[in-house]
Amino acid sequence: MRVLLYIFLLLSAFQSVLAQNFNINNERTFEYLYLNHLDTAVDFHAAIKPYNKKEVDRIIPYDTTISQLQLSTSKGFVNQLFNQHLIEKQGNFYFNINPIINAISTLEKADNYSENLLETSAGVQLQAALGEKWSAEFAFLYDYSTYPSYIDAMIQTKHISPGYGYTKNDAAIFSQGNLTFTPNDVFTIQAGYGKHFIGDGYRSLLLSDFANSYPYLKVTANIWKIKYMALYSNHQDIRFTDGIYSNYMQKFATTHYLNMNVTKWLNLGFFESIVFQSQEKEFYRGYDLSYLNPIIFLRSTEYALGSSDNALMGGSIKMRILKKYIFYGQLLFDEFLLEELKAGNGWWANKYGVQAGLKFIEPLNIKRLRLQLEYNEVRPFTYSYFYRSTNVSTLQNYAHFNAPLAHPLGANFKEITASAFYAKKRWIFELHSTLAKVGLDTNGYSLGQDVYQPYNNREDDYGYYTLNGLKTNIVNNTVKISYVLNPKSNMILQAGVTNRTFTNNYADLSSNMFFIGLKTAITNRYSDF
Repeated sequence: MRVLLYIFLLLSAFQSVLAQNFNINNERTFEYLYLNHLDTAVDFHAAIKPYNKKEVDRIIPYDTTISQLQLSTSKGFVNQLFNQHLIEKQGNFYFNINPIINAISTLEKADNYSENLLETSAGVQLQAALGEKWSAEFAFLYDYSTYPSYIDAMIQTKHISPGYGYTKNDAAIFSQGNLTFTPNDVFTIQAGYGKHFIGDGYRSLLLSDFANSYPYLKVTANIWKIKYMALYSNHQDIRFTDGIYSNYMQKFATTHYLNMNVTKWLNLGFFESIVFQSQEKEFYRGYDLSYLNPIIFLRSTEYALGSSDNALMGGSIKMRILKKYIFYGQLLFDEFLLEELKAGNGWWANKYGVQAGLKFIEPLNIKRLRLQLEYNEVRPFTYSYFYRSTNVSTLQNYAHFNAPLAHPLGANFKEITASAFYAKKRWIFELHSTLAKVGLDTNGYSLGQDVYQPYNNREDDYGYYTLNGLKTNIVNNTVKISYVLNPKSNMILQAGVTNRTFTNNYADLSSNMFFIGLKTAITNRYSDF
């Protein structure tokens, strides 16, 4: 975070070298103001988020889209409050500054208790740009909040709140930022601290934005009908650290994703990621230079190194049917043997996940309406890794900051999500439901659900099927109404209700959460798990 602040100050000081290609806000509610246009565009690669402004402008002028939400007023104060940045400087060196304010009151009601909860956050977001090649962004907030009982239980055990950093005594911080260099229309190079999302769905089995921010270097190339991303990232295992950064155990990941518009209606993607620890026994390994290779198919490099690093591979598909009906899917392989798969005997190392979904963009010609249905299933032990207890060893699972890097439920689950979104000027209406069946780990052994349980903590090699363990049903239903107070500062007023049930042989819990408040929509915070 201090490094990003220093970068931002340098950018402000050396005004002769800076510019404007900002990340576009992909917070779930806010993005529905523009997402229908991008999902149906023939030459856009919607599976790599966050988008940058230049690629979005090729499809729709983003500033014009936001300006269409402008309230007509002759009063300067009203115009400033509802239409403009708090501070803005135009010209060759451009910058804007906006506040971050979250003040949301929630009433949680169940059969045997009722509790008033309050989410409060304050911070600042800044953007700076100069010319056509350089840009910088930074956001920081301090959060002091109380949460519904099931999230509070996670905070007490894992010391994280959804999407934020280390959380203790109701306090947490969140930050994100980047420095972006856009040398031409093909390449974009970005160094920063933030999150990424790969996929066309509500969930991602490849890489999601559920966990906390992390340091990264990202290089993307748009060539012909192809968009290619090479992402180099640093992740932390924060268990047993009491929130002290010097105690965090470090690991790295190299992720490649190639997305290609094969035809006007067919899009294919190819994914791979290698996770490797920075230390092995007494040797500090650092970032293995072999994994800086920007070319996809690193698995061959891993084999050449004789490495025991954690490798994942997968793919994605998107098909546009009559332009506004979209089928999409993902397939993720952590590890498997075809012979064992055919045998059907539940070999533990057949680790994979599948996703299939449908989007209906403006069905029945209803403008700005969007319907979505999605199915996700992940086999036991997927994303997990083995662990050997040494004084410098860290767990090479596909996770960061006590949270999965893919689906919030980890593994060993089946899930259906359904949602409807409708926007009218500044009003956004949302209905969202998730129904998940999960096989929780029991008896001190791993049955493959918790990605932080090493897979060598299992009892047997065979007999592992999806939903083995403590079969648990988790249902979330949410209705939300939002009003965009200021589209330039991402400020929205939001009210809604969520019903959540959690049932298995030992628990039968149900609660309703009524919420209303002010929110700066800068990052996704998932609570439907």
